[in-house]
Amino acid sequence: MDACRRAALFVALVTAGAVLLPIPVVAAQAPGQLRAGLSAIADGAVPIGASIESRSRAGSRDIAVSIELDQAPDADTRSRLHDAGLSIRGGWETTIEGFVAPSRVRELARVAGVRSITPIRQPLESSFVGPAPALHGATPWQQLGYRGNGVKIGILDGGFDGFAGLLGTELPATVQARCYAQIGVASTALADCVTADSVHGTAVAEAVMDMAPNASLYISNARSPADLAATVSWMTGAGVRLINFSQTSSILLEGMGDGTSPYTNLTYSLVDQAVAGGALFVAAAGNSGQTSWMGPTTDSDADGWVDFAPGVESNYLDLDVGQDIAAAIRWSTATSDYDLSIWQGDTLLAESADAQSVTGDPLEIVDFTAPTAGRYEISVWRDQGPAAPTLRLLVWSNGATELAYRTTAGSLAAPADSRSAGMVAVGAVDYRSPAIVESFSSRGPTLDGRIKPDLVAGDCAPTVTLAVFCGTSEAAPFVTGAAALILESDPTLTPAQLAAYLRSNATPVGSPVPNNDAGYGLLSLGPLPGGVPAVLTFLAPAASGTVGAPFLGQPAVGILDAAGRLVTKGPGATLPITLSVATNVGGGTLSCPAGLTAVAVGGIARFAGCNIDKAGSGYVLRADGSGVTGAVGAPFVVSAVGMPAGLVLTASASTLTYGAALGTTGIVPLPAGVGVPVDVVRIVGGIDTEARPATTDTQGMATWSFKPIVTSDYRLRTVAPGTGIVEVSAPVRIRVNATALLRSSVPTGRTISRTTSIVITTTIRPIGALAARGRARIYLFQRITSGWTLRRTVYANADAIGRAMATIRLPSAGSWWIRSRAEPTATNGASAWTTGVRYTVR
Repeated sequence: MDACRRAALFVALVTAGAVLLPIPVVAAQAPGQLRAGLSAIADGAVPIGASIESRSRAGSRDIAVSIELDQAPDADTRSRLHDAGLSIRGGWETTIEGFVAPSRVRELARVAGVRSITPIRQPLESSFVGPAPALHGATPWQQLGYRGNGVKIGILDGGFDGFAGLLGTELPATVQARCYAQIGVASTALADCVTADSVHGTAVAEAVMDMAPNASLYISNARSPADLAATVSWMTGAGVRLINFSQTSSILLEGMGDGTSPYTNLTYSLVDQAVAGGALFVAAAGNSGQTSWMGPTTDSDADGWVDFAPGVESNYLDLDVGQDIAAAIRWSTATSDYDLSIWQGDTLLAESADAQSVTGDPLEIVDFTAPTAGRYEISVWRDQGPAAPTLRLLVWSNGATELAYRTTAGSLAAPADSRSAGMVAVGAVDYRSPAIVESFSSRGPTLDGRIKPDLVAGDCAPTVTLAVFCGTSEAAPFVTGAAALILESDPTLTPAQLAAYLRSNATPVGSPVPNNDAGYGLLSLGPLPGGVPAVLTFLAPAASGTVGAPFLGQPAVGILDAAGRLVTKGPGATLPITLSVATNVGGGTLSCPAGLTAVAVGGIARFAGCNIDKAGSGYVLRADGSGVTGAVGAPFVVSAVGMPAGLVLTASASTLTYGAALGTTGIVPLPAGVGVPVDVVRIVGGIDTEARPATTDTQGMATWSFKPIVTSDYRLRTVAPGTGIVEVSAPVRIRVNATALLRSSVPTGRTISRTTSIVITTTIRPIGALAARGRARIYLFQRITSGWTLRRTVYANADAIGRAMATIRLPSAGSWWIRSRAEPTATNGASAWTTGVRYTVR
């Protein structure tokens, strides 16, 4: 870098005041950090880029900002932010969003409790179907009946132009939408998702449906951190298990380069929120393989400028007139201070020069639009502090371009480098050449050395929307669609388990495996889940009975493949199964009201009301089916009429609240009942689960204490030592009611205005795989004369961690009382009413 350019940069920085002039401090309050180039905008050193959300207000151009606070905002904090020039539009936990004039950004940063301020940029689309199902092994799965049935998929993306026109053909006839025509204002109108003059989101949805044509879609064009967080909560609360993100972070590089961040209003937090809500997060790795550089911060002539090659102090790219780019650099620690600038010749055109000693964030980012076609140079200056060991430069462009000096290694944008075990980052291969990773597909390692992406999938496959849809943007939704088929086959998989399945079944590409080009390899669904019947097994053998009366334990027979997996789909899942008596100790006749042959459903043949007409100890049943190896059950007893009662189970209560302990007592008739191993078991679909063992005492009794999660039937079960004879008791039904706890974002007893937004959170238990997702019913009462009158009822679905959230406003002056309860579900009874909160509205 010559002296002329160094002088030009010095003059520009002094003029901007972004680095050489410290941010002023008012009284004892340290100002919030102005992150991601915001200080330069606040000082008027660069124009408001097109990628930053802006709007017109009273003739001025304001910018959208995300403000992170030290704690959740109260009414006083909101008032102070408003007085400092912020037009509040929304919020999320400790984040507030809104619009502010650039000239008032620093004033806003000095508000007590403000930790940092970041400009809100448009998420960056990775814009660079027929053949995909066959390439990735989905065709036989689809033929077997796996088509995403019952699986809900969320798509966070940009423009959905043309989406409505494909409903009922390429896309489902109906879709759930949360659309934003502007920040902070959501609607269900698909027209509000058509805001970016782009078909990107529509093409992504088509790619998902190619793989999982029967899945349900939930779409959103949310752009700001708070809107994205609210949308993820909406999706997971509705039961969405997969979220596709074919974009990159609006600031390209986040956190400290290791997949984590101290800030909550970044996409890493979005990933964590989705995974905590039970959804696998599928992220495009990005298309920066040709627009990225990673290397040591060598400065061969010690003049302050970083070398991109020996003796080369600027990197360059060719741009067309009007072409937009976003360039970002990231290094490992804020003790070093680097600045990023764009030049043409010796003319400084744009720069980002945050003071890392103030922001604490080793990141610089520049938005730039080329005024003319030509060559533009990118330079990095070390302003102060020690040299960082490694630096990354990443460039996003809305058109074709390449960096002159580039390294495909380390070209991942956030959140593809997230550490979350419930996220997969997806690179791209041309579907016609699946063994070769696309040159533009972003690669690892991450800045801290982890291998990424997780796997690759095909791109450049045709859609109705785009004849050729290339890039990791198309590869990611193919993985999302494949994951829907896997979830359909096993809905119990957690996000981390689903991610592990995708990695373990990928077809290796390159060596070693995994590697930083293709991860674990090409997306493959792997072998069919339980496709070919091989053997039968008694999932629930017949157990105990009285002559002529139905067995207390009715038989259920499972159909397994050669690997021992239940055959749940295809013709084998509906095999007819026939029962017979294999060991007939008493010469009795087996009969079942519906006959001795039952057609399996989902791989399980269930029998009901079966009985034997003669007493005996040691009856054994056999199950047979065409083309499979049969199975024999465990021996059991048929007692004569009038014989003493067998096993008996009693319970301390028939109804209890979740979290309360249930006491049960099992009785085994004497004299055989002393020292007998006996289980209390939960019955699911006629099959015993969750066995809790004990041994009877000298009185033939055993006791248990445990906390049931969901409403269930329970019974005793024992296997007589030496004989293998199975006996069970009559079932006892225990009803479990849910619990609910109400919390409000505004403390109870406050006086508020009619425009105050109150977030009511009802935390519902139980949660987890056994419990159905809950729903809260929220009652709003207003005091009329001497009594309380119900004015409104609000419903809110709980997310995967049991939070049912609703934002409300109390519409008229007076005294108000709010309370809620959990509604009954398929697995639990309704909760009691929560303690309420009260407000006075002025």
